[in-house]
Amino acid sequence: MADDEVILEVEHLKTYFLSGKHNENVMRASDDLSYKVHKKEFVAIVGESGSGKSVSALSVMGLIPYPPGLIVGGRILFHGKDLVRASDEEMREIRGSSISIIFQEPSTALNPVVTVGKQIAEAIRIHEPKTSKKEAFERAVDLLGKVNIPNPAVRAKQYPFEMSGGMQQRAMIAMAMSLSPEILICDEPTTALDVTVQAQVLEQLNKLREEFGTALVLITHNLGVVARYADSVKVMYGGKIVEEGSPDDIFDEPHHPYTLGLIRAVPRLDLPKSYGLHTIEGEPPDMSKISPTSCAFAKRCKYATDECLDQRPDLEEISRGHFCACFHKDQTEEERKALQ
Repeated sequence: MADDEVILEVEHLKTYFLSGKHNENVMRASDDLSYKVHKKEFVAIVGESGSGKSVSALSVMGLIPYPPGLIVGGRILFHGKDLVRASDEEMREIRGSSISIIFQEPSTALNPVVTVGKQIAEAIRIHEPKTSKKEAFERAVDLLGKVNIPNPAVRAKQYPFEMSGGMQQRAMIAMAMSLSPEILICDEPTTALDVTVQAQVLEQLNKLREEFGTALVLITHNLGVVARYADSVKVMYGGKIVEEGSPDDIFDEPHHPYTLGLIRAVPRLDLPKSYGLHTIEGEPPDMSKISPTSCAFAKRCKYATDECLDQRPDLEEISRGHFCACFHKDQTEEERKALQ
């Protein structure tokens, strides 16, 4: 369960990608994004591809490539320290030891010509230079065992290509957890894995969170994962949070039309075939053409009015801990009842 202490606070983050001869083309990947992460909390950030989820994670890690990416506004506070204004040296100290990230493709994140154990040991020695090579390697073997890799002493001496996708992902988790970070960001860590292995990896992540007391930020489009593990859910669209709350809030009382659309799009085995598969009409927004003064979802929303095109709604609390950014959140009651 989450602790009351806020360890990470993203405030009005604006991460843009600039292109064109005079940087006249602006893609607002994160646009006035705000959220908090509490100690030991399991936070799920959900949304379609292109909604800005991964960019928000890279912004926290200080990994936005410049050019063309640039954080043009907002703050990322880690224990009160603004990471946006931190030096490269300060970010190298924080990255990996205090905040770690697991990318969605372990096969590209791991070095193919270095053994897995050596890569984990190297990550340890970078932040703990007094640790000997032998001790660091022994810790690497122990970590591989903690993530349920069989024969960890043998596997530690193997190269990534000698492991399955599931084992590679577990090795990435072991590396990310090697320094017991306070926050672990997982960017769709189970995308390339089969369903059985996905469940195993997620169960392992949750177990490690409890063992190490680490806050977990999971970026995903799998709502089943969210319902089972998350303490808090942030629904992203068009570069910002459009609804947030507990899993009960999001699944039992969704108010934003986009959240409703995501839930309706999940196949249900408890309903007859006539229910069919539902989709959200229209296409994900072109982030370079979204107006900062209008609702990003307006062109796909059946409730949209001129107000939605002229103003961008702010997150408002509709019940304790449940927030929604929509001018028509009270008009979705009939649609909510249909989900019951």
